[in-house]
Amino acid sequence: MLRDGWQAMTTNQIAREAGVSVGSLYQYFPNKEALLLALVERIADEMTARLIEVGTALGDATVDEGITTFVRAALDLSRRDAPLYRAVLIELPRQGTLELFARVNRRLADALADWLVVRRDELDVADPSLTAHILITSIDALTDHALLFQPELLDSPRFERELRALMAGYLGVRRAPAAQRSPPRRRRTT
Repeated sequence: MLRDGWQAMTTNQIAREAGVSVGSLYQYFPNKEALLLALVERIADEMTARLIEVGTALGDATVDEGITTFVRAALDLSRRDAPLYRAVLIELPRQGTLELFARVNRRLADALADWLVVRRDELDVADPSLTAHILITSIDALTDHALLFQPELLDSPRFERELRALMAGYLGVRRAPAAQRSPPRRRRTT
């Protein structure tokens, strides 16, 4: 149903897909935009609930565990209902509902900032709030871009590794001394 975009969708199609009459649909939603707003609010609520879980999971997590938890949560949120989320993402600017997702991101940034404060001695972070905001914005932009233009990346282990590397690099994660690390792989020559 979302294949042709939100603009092309009709209330008759929505009612048919929902298994209700169009009259019943109009009892609850006066127009298609009201339905979209309700959908966006539902998605934002689901994201908020998931972010509360992430905040709890970060609790005493090590730096590596925290980075993995955060990145996987971002990917999970993007791929949970990818076609629907993609359609909503395209419509957000047109409908003036970006603020709902900005609030979700602020909540996640607050949870991440709290965790950064706890792990401050292990990281190179001068301002946990600003660092959290930059990380949230960066990871959100990358996962949204993948959702819109390269959805296969959302299931790519390499993409997940790259997001974790980006986050670890930005946080200045202190690694084990070189002697404790595995030696670099040598290229085979033929």
